[in-house]
Amino acid sequence: MRLYWYQAITDEGASVRGSGEHADLNDLFSALAAQGLQPYRVWYLPSWLNVLVMRPLSPAAVTEFCLLISHQVRAGSDLRMALAEAALSASSTRLRMLCARLKRAVERGDTPAQAIDKSRVFPPMLSQLVVVGQETGRLGEILATAAAQFEQMRQLRKALLNAMIYPAIVLTVLTASGLYWLLAVLPKMATLFESLRVKLPPTTVWVMQVAEGLKEHVSWLPMALGIVVLGLLLMVRMAALKPAIHAVFWWLPGVRQIERARVYHAFFSHLAAMHGAGLTLSRTLTVLVQQPINQHFGERISRIGLNASRGQSLAEGLGSTRVFERFALSLVHLGENTGTLDQQSQRLSEHYAQQLKQQIETGTRLFEPVMLLVLAGVLLLVGVTMLGPVYDLAARASAGFQ
Repeated sequence: MRLYWYQAITDEGASVRGSGEHADLNDLFSALAAQGLQPYRVWYLPSWLNVLVMRPLSPAAVTEFCLLISHQVRAGSDLRMALAEAALSASSTRLRMLCARLKRAVERGDTPAQAIDKSRVFPPMLSQLVVVGQETGRLGEILATAAAQFEQMRQLRKALLNAMIYPAIVLTVLTASGLYWLLAVLPKMATLFESLRVKLPPTTVWVMQVAEGLKEHVSWLPMALGIVVLGLLLMVRMAALKPAIHAVFWWLPGVRQIERARVYHAFFSHLAAMHGAGLTLSRTLTVLVQQPINQHFGERISRIGLNASRGQSLAEGLGSTRVFERFALSLVHLGENTGTLDQQSQRLSEHYAQQLKQQIETGTRLFEPVMLLVLAGVLLLVGVTMLGPVYDLAARASAGFQ
């Protein structure tokens, strides 16, 4: 998908401006023609920048979409009417445009699942749930269950982001204080030491040189920070680097507990939703492997679907990957033997959701002593580099008075 801006002429000859997400120029022209508009100027973002802007829908938007369609279908509307109503009542402009585009795709002959897949902004399992819902006549019920799953994921994501607010504020204050010290305080002290001919230790000389270099290029500092932030965002968005980044999160001490709990929760939550909706196990596993929440984890489970189609049980397949805990494997084995795999998967999802909350709380508590150690290191650096020459200067002044 790509974000377009356009200028067009109405049937009355008036000029209008607008923007929207479309698959290509043909999709844009079709959408404008349906509104009676004739475009004469079109802009769009470069591909590398479009990656940052056109991201998949957030769990909150997916939840809202599922609820809107579910309510309409339960009230007796068909899917096309439900999409038309969602295009008018969605809370965000992006979701309204997306629902309108899905409605146009369905009117052109695409199935709802095909339209959802072509948008490339929904989770892969949603199109499969729509297919099963239409086949079984339980679309409203299935989408309502999916909305509950996505809402739980949204709450966990919100808790994780809220837990990062305090560390972000502390790091920002420490960074701002350090820059103020380097750019405002140290140059004045350097001038004082130079005028009084104080002999400086090597660490102080090095810090003074760093401060002088930053002061000379301070005008470039915001641009450099912007380039670094943009580069990090591009690295996170680039598909080629995601496996390496996800592998780091999976194995990095202090982060891997949170990452693994998050991945396990999403895996078993989606497994419970799709298997409970009526998808076969092989189809469910195929969808889970298509777009895993962690690609390193996805590579390890990529052969489960193939082995399941050959008769291997899910518990044996999960055990062969060596990425699941014994507790999870035992519940999956129990679910397969008793025919309650969806219920056991839901229990595992709730277990890992609770574990993720505990990991977040523990990480927040551990952050405070870590920050105290960092602050102690900063004070030690200041003492070694600056207080030593100050005490030397005070001693020389005292000796002169005597």
